[in-house]
Amino acid sequence: MNARRIGIAGTVGAAAWLQAGCAIQSYEDPAMLAAIDGQSELSLGVLSEEPWEFNRFGGRVMRTEHFRIYTTERTPQLRERVAKFLELAIRHYTSAIVELPMPEEKLDVYLMDTRPQWQQLTQALMGERAESITLIMRGGYAARGIGVYYDLGVRDTLAIAGHEGWHQLVQRTFREPLPVWLDEGAATYMEGFRTRGGDYVFSAWSNMERYDTLREMVSVDETQLYSLGELVTLRPGDLAGGAEEPLLQYYAQVWALMHFLREGGGGAYEGALQAMLLDARYGRLRDRLVEAYGPARANAALASRTGPDVFAAYLGKTPEALEDEYRAFLRGITQPGVREFVVRGESPIAGLSGRRR
Repeated sequence: MNARRIGIAGTVGAAAWLQAGCAIQSYEDPAMLAAIDGQSELSLGVLSEEPWEFNRFGGRVMRTEHFRIYTTERTPQLRERVAKFLELAIRHYTSAIVELPMPEEKLDVYLMDTRPQWQQLTQALMGERAESITLIMRGGYAARGIGVYYDLGVRDTLAIAGHEGWHQLVQRTFREPLPVWLDEGAATYMEGFRTRGGDYVFSAWSNMERYDTLREMVSVDETQLYSLGELVTLRPGDLAGGAEEPLLQYYAQVWALMHFLREGGGGAYEGALQAMLLDARYGRLRDRLVEAYGPARANAALASRTGPDVFAAYLGKTPEALEDEYRAFLRGITQPGVREFVVRGESPIAGLSGRRR
């Protein structure tokens, strides 16, 4: 497997959750390519910058269309790449699954040059929560709509930015909290990218770290898989006290669950996935849950952000009822001969269908 990248997502008033941070993904989305083609280099890059300092470490604050990037990063190339990457990433978040509005205010990002600087900044920003956050050995986090990470090399730094940027968008713009499985699943779905002609093209299947973890679980020992019922109930923090492997397995499965909801059953569940995101964004999620379960149970589901209630209310089936279909989907996308599609950044579902024809 590739180098591990661990991150944290947090929301106001909620505990931080460890999460395995980043990778790559699938179809070369026409909407994404059109967005790239239609944007000038100026709107995708730094619009202005000025000096900034943290604890006597000199740096810059760079402003793009949708971000303020506070950085002590000493490599100009990485600073410039992060600025452009974040702008492309936010266009991806707001178009990849369903059309979402852009944030009205700029999102703040801190990119620190070294891990010690990142630790000091985390102490300043997060107070008593900093101790648990700085247990992360390699990565970053998002909390209260702020993304905080440090130089892990170009590829891994951008991958962390892609994952945490989704959490930033949700924390700042969604009116109701997403279930943990959906928030983390969408973050893994959004994190992947490819490079093409100097541009970053986001996709969802070319995430080799997630895919290879999943493939090993399915082909070597399927008992390692969490059931759907377990997956919608777990928080990454439930697994944080143990070895790293369970976290990576969790993230591989919520990544696969997003693909199942988009492509499983011939696309039968994609509308439900889109509705969940839109309803949470616009504050309609609780109404849907009240209609299905009554106010007390709806409030409990929103407060805990775990359990099967949101899943069942939108999918019309319990996790247990979809377990066999979900397992069959996992076996299908990890069967021999399928990895070649993922390596090319293509959907194995679409690829296999084309091969049969």
